[in-house]
Amino acid sequence: MLVLTRRRDQSVRIGSTIEVRVLEVGNGYVRLGISAPRHISIYRDEVYRRIQEENREAREVSRETAERASVLLSGQAEPDGEALQAP
Repeated sequence: MLVLTRRRDQSVRIGSTIEVRVLEVGNGYVRLGISAPRHISIYRDEVYRRIQEENREAREVSRETAERASVLLSGQAEPDGEALQAP
């Protein structure tokens, strides 16, 4: 991790397109301004972690749904979960 000291109105560049500027420093906080191209997503860490968790949960639901659909399409079970009887 790179650690830098910046004062109010000073900035840090990330590559050639991203600038992080210190706007305000208060008692226990710092206010940042970030300039970046629109195609780059910027999230607070807690929001990013929530999005990642929701994506993991959605993948799991999708996997379960796909497995259930596969069983139904193969004719091994009825939609209500009962196994089909052999003729």
